Formats: sequence, C-alpha cells, structure tokens
Amino acid sequence: MSDEIESDPARADAVAPAATPPAEPALEVEHLTKSYEGMLAVQDLSFRVTRGEILGVVGPNGAGKTTTLRSVTGILPLQQGAVRVAGVDLARDEARAKRGLAWIPDDPQPFDSLTVIEHLEFTAALYGVRDWRARADELLARFELVEKKEALGGELSRGMRQKLAFCCAWLHRPAVVLMDEPLTGLDPRGIRSAKVRSGTSRAPAPPSCCPRTCSS
Repeated sequence: MSDEIESDPARADAVAPAATPPAEPALEVEHLTKSYEGMLAVQDLSFRVTRGEILGVVGPNGAGKTTTLRSVTGILPLQQGAVRVAGVDLARDEARAKRGLAWIPDDPQPFDSLTVIEHLEFTAALYGVRDWRARADELLARFELVEKKEALGGELSRGMRQKLAFCCAWLHRPAVVLMDEPLTGLDPRGIRSAKVRSGTSRAPAPPSCCPRTCSS
C-alpha cells in the first residue's frame, strides 16, 4: 500500500503551499519611555500599525499623547525604546526613517514668506519628489486651495493652514501619517476631504495614520 501511494503522481504533487510571511508593519513602537526632569510622561508604550490601518491615541490632557507622537516623529529625541518606520529604525537611520513619515500638528505654522504652492515645492524638494506638480494640483483641488495657491503662509486662516498641512503631508506618499487633533479648525467640507485622504470614509486604503483623539 505504501508503494502505491509514493508512485501516485496525483498524491506526489499534493504539496501544501508555503505560508505567506506576515506583512511588515508600517509603524512599530516598542517600549517607548519619555520623562521630563524626572517626571514620567510616557511609560513602556508599545504598539504597531499595519498599512491601511488607523490607530487612535486616546487619553485625557497630560496623558502623554502629543509627547508620544513627537517622539515617534523624531521631533523629541528618543530616551528609551525603539521606533521603526516601514522597517527602518529611527535611531539608527533617522533621515531614511523620516522620509517615510508625515506630521500634521494641531496648529500648523507655515512659513510667512512662502506661498501655498511654494510650500509644496519646498516639501517636494525635501523628499525628492519628481513631477510633483500634478499631485500638488490634485491635493490643492481636494482641499479647495487652488485659489489660495499664491497666498502667503502668513495670510492664511487656521483652517487654511490645516488644509495646507494635509497637502504637504500627502505630497510624497508617506508610509505613515501622524496627526495631532487633525480636524481642528477645518470647515465641514475640509473635514470630509481629510477623512477621504485618511481612509475614514469610503476610499482606497491610505498610508497608515496615527491620529490623536482627546477625551476627558
């Protein structure tokens, strides 16, 4: 009987397919700890975000949400723990890791002397984005900034500054977008546009995001 099984071509070809390796996280944070002058702000925080996933960081005022996001972006130096963006370690290769990130603060402060379109041109130069104008035009249209593209940063309202920050963030197609109170100051149409870009409405999955949500 065993000889018949071994000689049967149908049985010999019935090999189980190899298991697909798990996808690499877009963002991985391990044992993040941050303190200020002996006061603990973030303690042993670990999480991971896969591509297309949205993760909310929730907590009361003073819980360390903004400190966490600023540490992940590299704005604040890491004290303890590790951050990896698309597999790139932030501490070991900071420039390469940051190329995969975008950051939208709660109150963006654009350059007073640069126009809206010049901000996008500057962002494209920083990230090495070629043929950026078509994508910039699409983003400006999405966030209703076409008529403001020659306006100076210092002339923009808070809502307009927020919209410009969204445009700059998505220009280079980052692996991860980090947002701190991203919808503050936006009008209803701007909120809808932001939700489409971040994947919270019916749209193709965007880069992974880590928005901050504050609760009391």
